[in-house]
Amino acid sequence: KLDLSVRLNSEKVREGSPLEAVAVVTNKTDEVLPTPIAIIGLPGGLEPRHDQLKELVKRGKIDAYEVRGREVVLYWRGLRKSEKIEVPISLIASVPGKYTGPASSAYLYYTNEHKKWVSGLNVEIAAK
Repeated sequence: KLDLSVRLNSEKVREGSPLEAVAVVTNKTDEVLPTPIAIIGLPGGLEPRHDQLKELVKRGKIDAYEVRGREVVLYWRGLRKSEKIEVPISLIASVPGKYTGPASSAYLYYTNEHKKWVSGLNVEIAAK
């Protein structure tokens, strides 16, 4: 019922530089979907900016979020029929190296057996 795509605006970045992951969650049905969740897997060496995530909640782009290790979990109360939401997640490249993140997924809160999976993101962080 949900579709998910996740990409980084750059796969090569210098230590200390900002970059952005963009998650797109789409309701593929003609019905309102309750409580969708997107879990965005971040490569190692990247840190999400909590102030930007709080701003996304304040602006109503997401209803809630949490950061669990290398994952940013995005919550909505519902998605209108055929609604498509693009969520930018601001990141800081903090540790040099080559990293691959865990897979990302999207599903409805009570039906996690029906997940849409997306391969992990790759990033190369060069030392200053």
